[in-house]
Amino acid sequence: MQLELPLALAPAAAPAGSLRYIQLGGEVVGYRFRRARRRSIGMVIDDEGLRVAAPGHTSIAEVEAFIREKARWVLRKLSEWRAAPRPQVVNWSDGATIALLGVPVTIELVPGRRDISLHDGRLGIGLASRGEPAALRKRAIAWIKERARALFGERLSVYAARLGVPTPALALSSARLQWGQCREDGRVRLNWRLIHLPLHLVDYVVAHELAHLREMNHSARFWAVVGGLYPDYLLARRELRESSHRLPIL
Repeated sequence: MQLELPLALAPAAAPAGSLRYIQLGGEVVGYRFRRARRRSIGMVIDDEGLRVAAPGHTSIAEVEAFIREKARWVLRKLSEWRAAPRPQVVNWSDGATIALLGVPVTIELVPGRRDISLHDGRLGIGLASRGEPAALRKRAIAWIKERARALFGERLSVYAARLGVPTPALALSSARLQWGQCREDGRVRLNWRLIHLPLHLVDYVVAHELAHLREMNHSARFWAVVGGLYPDYLLARRELRESSHRLPIL
């Protein structure tokens, strides 16, 4: 099973996989199922709700037995997902604000340009003469993701060195209920929206996921590894949970 660090945000569209249903206690739960090239069954709850992936040789009976085994976790996370406060939707207009690394940044549309720059708390976004709002948004998010990838790569290198392991391969995630994920093959996925939060929370998520390279569980031994990498993890963990509903929808 993939090990993840969950968050709570509003659901989004674009479902993937076949829709199936399973009875968990007194509730009928829908889930998206797909076959994947992997060694074991994986289960996550993100903007599509419950998603399950399994190797091609795994029967549906085995998949549903696995879901039932994790029923308490599934029902708890689905309840958190449904109850999550709705975040602010960003209006990509002149004077709107977003947060980068926890600091408010004012959007400034610059006519006649196409580049994007950040200076003195202002995110200058070039506005071509025939620029469509959707295209502007797409370019801005791509720029933010590039900065997120570079920053996360740096922080992974720092904490991997502290742990005494090679820096793992990094992929960005767009999940709405998952801060990060450490896969069984050692690859790490980090939610690019972490770039909105203060650096110390980014570092906590990085430390959390890297600790799974030592302990692929959430046992006392795992938290001891996290504490060795990030001593204030309890405070950061609480702050991260409280911050999740404030992340904007870009």
